[in-house]
Amino acid sequence: MNTRPLMNLRLVTSPVQELGSRSVYPMTGGSFEGERLCGQVLAGGGDWIATSSDGVLELDLRVTLETDDGALVHMTFTGIRDDAHGYFRTLPRFETASPKYAFLNRLLAVGTGEIGPDGPVHRIEEIL
Repeated sequence: MNTRPLMNLRLVTSPVQELGSRSVYPMTGGSFEGERLCGQVLAGGGDWIATSSDGVLELDLRVTLETDDGALVHMTFTGIRDDAHGYFRTLPRFETASPKYAFLNRLLAVGTGEIGPDGPVHRIEEIL
């Protein structure tokens, strides 16, 4: 499988909302940068995380990205985070009405993540 870098995504969250086996991390901002697009993560999205009995986290993220030239891009991803085995992978999808960024509507992507000192960081690759 061939890929090429799409973006690095940095997320800023507010304190977690614990709901039993599910946790919600509200998004308060962030940034993204890549060769073909860059900008900011708008406040208002979130990551809904379900914790399985073995401690594996099932991710369900939804955010709105705003590119530096003002286009809005809805981004979702599902993913798995297993800290015991150092595994953090995501499957991002995108939706936009912007003709300039319409290529995002037609691509599949994969991501790797880590929790950095300032919050989650995701490296997202387009599948060619």
